[in-house]
Amino acid sequence: MIDFSAIYANIGYTFKDDKLLLRALTHSSFDTTCHYERLEFLGDSVVGYAVSELLYFSGEADEGTMTKTRASMVSKEPLAFLADKLGFSALCRRRNCALSVKMKCDLYEAVTAAIALDGGFERAVDFVKRTILLAPHASVDYKSKLKEYCEKNKLSYHAPHTSEGRADKTIFTVEVYVAGKSLGVGKGKSVLRAENEACKAALTALGVLA
Repeated sequence: MIDFSAIYANIGYTFKDDKLLLRALTHSSFDTTCHYERLEFLGDSVVGYAVSELLYFSGEADEGTMTKTRASMVSKEPLAFLADKLGFSALCRRRNCALSVKMKCDLYEAVTAAIALDGGFERAVDFVKRTILLAPHASVDYKSKLKEYCEKNKLSYHAPHTSEGRADKTIFTVEVYVAGKSLGVGKGKSVLRAENEACKAALTALGVLA
């Protein structure tokens, strides 16, 4: 039996039924009856929901902007990167085929579905939200870090934004105030990204980031 201890450490979850994880890491070239394709179908929806929830509660971006951001975050390349980083690719069981970007993406989605079936929907959503920002496409969530800092130190947080440009090429500017003091300004094609950049600057000004 495969030693999954490294994967359990990476994903922050230990399976009750190892067979589910084994199936999630099995390509149809290795086993034509017990492979990850059905799990990947389910996982695709779970990943999409988790990222949608993450974006919904992370800023004030409009529906169109969030849709584009979600599409970028759940595309093949970042999910394939995560499959490599979390150890899924190294343990994928297959025969006579190279491990493509699409297959790696499928592995991430299949493992997500396996977590949902083994531990429940919320555990799977939590897994996605904890790992999705590790991919290079996704910036660090500086806003959450700053809000956590403010809550811990009982400081107020305010982040008004302005916009300029045509509707299809709007640039947003966000200025972050901590305890009434302006500590950072950020610009971006969405309020979410602009605020995240402003929060990064604020964290740097506060000495939280090196």
